[in-house]
Amino acid sequence: MARTSRLYDALNDFLRQCDIQWQDIRHLKTLRWMMVGMIQSQNVHLNGFGVYVVSRTQFPQSHQRRFRRWLSNRRMDVVSAHHILIQQALSQWTCERLYLS
Repeated sequence: MARTSRLYDALNDFLRQCDIQWQDIRHLKTLRWMMVGMIQSQNVHLNGFGVYVVSRTQFPQSHQRRFRRWLSNRRMDVVSAHHILIQQALSQWTCERLYLS
């Protein structure tokens, strides 16, 4: 099995603390790789962060298709998951002002 990055492992620990019920563990794995790609590339475009994904796939288009399928999967409530993740991430934010754009 391929070694994952430390960022991937840290995101795995963070996401397991959240109260999101995944119907399939592969959904969580795809989310982790998308988050690694967004953080590493500092970009939110699907074609910009596939290079940071560790997998057997040889073509960047395969990662893009995988991420598009994940985002359009009707079995998942992406908006609800997003709200839960934001609440978890900001739960320890106390004294400082936060600006979001």
